[in-house]
Amino acid sequence: MIFLTGATGFLGSHVAEKLVENGHKVRCGIRRTSNKRWINSIDVETVELDLGTVRQALQSDAAEEPKSNEGSVTPPKALEGVEIVIHCGGLTSARNEDEFMAVNAAGTAELAKAASDAGVARFVYISSLAARGPDGASGPVTPYGRSKLLGERLLEENKGDMTTVVLRPGGIYGARDSALLPLFQMATRGWMVVPRSEVPLQPVYVSDVVTATIAAIDAPTVDKPVEIAGVQKHRWEDLAQVVGAAVGDGVRVVRVPMAFLRAAGLVSELGAKLVGRLPAVDRRKVRDIGHHSWTCDIEEAGRLLEGWKPRVELNDGMSRTFVWYRQAGWM
Repeated sequence: MIFLTGATGFLGSHVAEKLVENGHKVRCGIRRTSNKRWINSIDVETVELDLGTVRQALQSDAAEEPKSNEGSVTPPKALEGVEIVIHCGGLTSARNEDEFMAVNAAGTAELAKAASDAGVARFVYISSLAARGPDGASGPVTPYGRSKLLGERLLEENKGDMTTVVLRPGGIYGARDSALLPLFQMATRGWMVVPRSEVPLQPVYVSDVVTATIAAIDAPTVDKPVEIAGVQKHRWEDLAQVVGAAVGDGVRVVRVPMAFLRAAGLVSELGAKLVGRLPAVDRRKVRDIGHHSWTCDIEEAGRLLEGWKPRVELNDGMSRTFVWYRQAGWM
């Protein structure tokens, strides 16, 4: 039995599908408010488990838990009979650093402890290149990155006899991800705004992250985080042209200064605060996409994961993403 968190999200839902396709029995830990649209059609078991309240759940009386998997359960109960944990769940946006830490760090630590106590053999943690920091940095530079790095360290401290594999993917894109949707919407109008920046990009298509995750289940002991990225490095202008080709028309690329994008991020933050929502774009994301570069050596990942390598090049991946957006009615 494999226990999977984040199964209702972008990456996790693709991992769930591949696990089932490969014949694994899968139990998904989901929040009560999660939308199960991506996993309703596949044969998985679901239990309610909110990583933001894992610590409190561990202190509750397991004897009082409902037997139905429609009710909330504590991590020890959710992990009964589980041999492998794949932890995709976490926050990528939050109102403050405390929220990131509560879920990405403390939640990971408590899940790891519960898994170790339950006799789980292997724990695969989906971290992020943000935990390493951008190219040339000595560590993470954002609250999100710091929370993922602390999650890695707390996993190590709480793993007990489990073997662990930590994956650090870069920017993931593909079907079910809304992050690139505005770029495609602009491209269909014949133009696209990109940062006036020469920093390299190395986005990775979601299926390549899925195959890395599956490879991590059986990989030999890995004593360092495994960095995952796409086939090649690109510039923002390259990305714009590829998106334009995917929608079937050329695009006029409008390069704007970083100062303009930072101002747009600030406006987005202020507007979101007024309505009590998380901003779609903030100044941190602007810095991440326009000022910092996020690349890595994928040959090392191939060695550590016994032959894994990304298969989907940018042209193909963007075409697949656009086709999915149209079929899903997102465009």
